[in-house]
Amino acid sequence: MTRLLPRVAPVPSKRDSTRSNTAPIAKKAGDRFAVLNSVVDVSLAGLSRSEIAVWLVLYRDVRNGTVCISQCEIARRAGCTDRQVRRSIDKLIASKLLGVVFHGGINQGPSRYRVCAVT
Repeated sequence: MTRLLPRVAPVPSKRDSTRSNTAPIAKKAGDRFAVLNSVVDVSLAGLSRSEIAVWLVLYRDVRNGTVCISQCEIARRAGCTDRQVRRSIDKLIASKLLGVVFHGGINQGPSRYRVCAVT
């Protein structure tokens, strides 16, 4: 005589448990693509290669609306010199694509930037 094991309730998979959280993530991703699309459509043609690279490095690392990163790290990631990064940041600020929340420095830490969308 064969004995059957009692039925066990199915264990929800990892995929099922995160499914309810996909709507806010999709909304955030849509917002990020809207910002990226507006920059590409409106002001990309007027930017130099280093300005585009600096803006993309900063845009990629935005958390809670701001990004905290040193200019040396931006230069390393963008393939530019520190001087090109400083010039690019100044031009991005002048074109309203970037705002400075905190000016960093020696013994103060890195600067904090707010990456802006084109209006």
